Amino acid sequence: MIHLLSTHLRNALSILLLFAVGMSLLAQSGVDHYFEQGNKAYRESDYRTSLQWYQKIEATGFTSSEVYYNMANCYFKLNRIGPSILFYEKALKLNPDDEEAQFNLELANLRVVDRIEPFPQLFLFQWWEDLHGLFSQGQLTVIVAVLYILSIMLAIALLYNRNGKRRLLYSLLSAAAVLTLFATYLLVSNINSAEQNAPAIIMAPSVNILSAPDANSSDVFVLHEGTKVKLTDQRGEWVKILLSDGKSGWMTEDKLGRI
Repeated sequence: MIHLLSTHLRNALSILLLFAVGMSLLAQSGVDHYFEQGNKAYRESDYRTSLQWYQKIEATGFTSSEVYYNMANCYFKLNRIGPSILFYEKALKLNPDDEEAQFNLELANLRVVDRIEPFPQLFLFQWWEDLHGLFSQGQLTVIVAVLYILSIMLAIALLYNRNGKRRLLYSLLSAAAVLTLFATYLLVSNINSAEQNAPAIIMAPSVNILSAPDANSSDVFVLHEGTKVKLTDQRGEWVKILLSDGKSGWMTEDKLGRI
């Protein structure tokens, strides 16, 4: 009886697994079809239709730097600067080494009305920010995992080594351990920074930035579409934004696109 139940259970699990694999392949084939259709429409200069195909991919929950990059190109061709900058930034968040996305982002930023001069920073602070942006969270996760596995392998090799290579193995293990700790700290710092200072793009043509999270508070300054800000606080529908020059104020979140 137990053996029979076990057989039925295995069969049921196999069916569920096959169903899951089938659904995954079906979803992937749908994404591929949307992507091909979007590319086809883009080549035909039908940027609005192309964008609609890419948006269908986004609606499935599938994330890809290539899709975000293509969406950004469509928005740029449609002269929608805010969304184009938002999706170039999204593409670079997934693939910081994409030179085409970096170049196109620079072109899109030339159309932004606001010219904000970054607040001067000490060399060490600037170096730390540059280091933060050097790798994405996904890349840092892979680096930490590889270094962790390497450290374990070196520790095992050192434990079982009985010849004259122990000193070399110990040095390599020490270096790998230090790199693992540093990469882990960088990853945690990157995650915390993203949560505490979430970047966003102004999506409305112009926005009055207020002194407090209240529609009746006084205006502080005005920002325009495409300007990049950091979100430092939130109270209901209101968010506090910070500019690279140190200015800050409040606005409603519905006029922003989070990167």
